[in-house]
Amino acid sequence: MKNFILLLVIGAIFLNHSCKDDEKIIGVADSVEWKPNIKKMNYDPKTPQLNYIAEDIELPNEYQSKSQLFNDSTVCMSWSNAGFENGNKAIKFYKSLQLNIKYDEKEEIAKFIKFPLRDKTTKKDFLANYFKIFTPEYKQELLEQKPFELYRNKNGCMAGNDGQLWFKPKGNSFIIFELNYY
Repeated sequence: MKNFILLLVIGAIFLNHSCKDDEKIIGVADSVEWKPNIKKMNYDPKTPQLNYIAEDIELPNEYQSKSQLFNDSTVCMSWSNAGFENGNKAIKFYKSLQLNIKYDEKEEIAKFIKFPLRDKTTKKDFLANYFKIFTPEYKQELLEQKPFELYRNKNGCMAGNDGQLWFKPKGNSFIIFELNYY
């Protein structure tokens, strides 16, 4: 058995030295140079998801003047037909509103609410009941809303699967005219 192992070691050494450097069992001829296939992504205004990612929110929105089909097969009217001069400004507004909701900046949220609002007739009443309205479940629904998939119709723009929040343009800004909470 010892002789067999010795014979194998001698054979391996002989084979290793008899081959040229580029013909070794594991050598240059067996290696492949790896080059990553990376494509640089440029902004394309015809791709709505890139509108959301792009830093210049004032770039043209493909759905400004035509209807939009969402993944759940919902069709909503164009931003223009819904009364929004610039859909990107509405998206930007909602993104900042989401941050205010996330961090419970109720004073900032109240600035955009048109009172009376359901059973909250004043800003003071709204602020006193903020945490009764903006429960964790209610906030989660609004925070999960994709800003580039805001539903809109002739009444305005809706956020949340069950219409938790509605807003519309007013001058150079927007107003929240409905909060549907339970």
